[in-house]
Amino acid sequence: MLLDDKVKLYGMTGRCISARDNIVIKTTKAVHLLSATAWAGGAISMQALSFLKLSLDDPATISVVAYCLHFIDTWVVMPGLAGCILTGFFYSIFTSLGFFKHAWITYKWIVSACAAFWGTMFWGPWGDNLIAFLEPWGLAPLLLFVRGCILPVSFWQAALQTTLIFSMLIISVYRPLTWIGLYRGLFGRYRERAAG
Repeated sequence: MLLDDKVKLYGMTGRCISARDNIVIKTTKAVHLLSATAWAGGAISMQALSFLKLSLDDPATISVVAYCLHFIDTWVVMPGLAGCILTGFFYSIFTSLGFFKHAWITYKWIVSACAAFWGTMFWGPWGDNLIAFLEPWGLAPLLLFVRGCILPVSFWQAALQTTLIFSMLIISVYRPLTWIGLYRGLFGRYRERAAG
């Protein structure tokens, strides 16, 4: 079988488990994991810095922490997100996985697209400008909530972002082919143990 055929047939079952001799798939998987680590690790680091910023009183130190937040977002989080999206495009175009063929891939595309759009929006001044523009129509709280999910400034917003990051991890580990499969995979085993 040609290398191209092995790549195209990868993921036929939707589980993406075996690629022992396929250097293209293994390399793409390694880049994807590195990118996901940068994206999630950078986001959690930004949460820690945001809480540090809230506890400070010195304007000069707050300015330095704000600069560090933007630096991590620019050089860790955004490249990690871009790497995940690029490797996701590779998997979706060149393998049999497709973009929306399986529940776990659909979920990852939805979260990645939202993170890319809103992350870019609030990475620059555009998000704050849009909030100010929508204030007279009463739509600013909705965008403030979205910004809080991207750049958490409270415990609950950080918990929500951490839950979203953890959900991406769980979906990547369990890889449910359908949404019912996810439910059965997470909760079906516990009901069987309780009944047995």
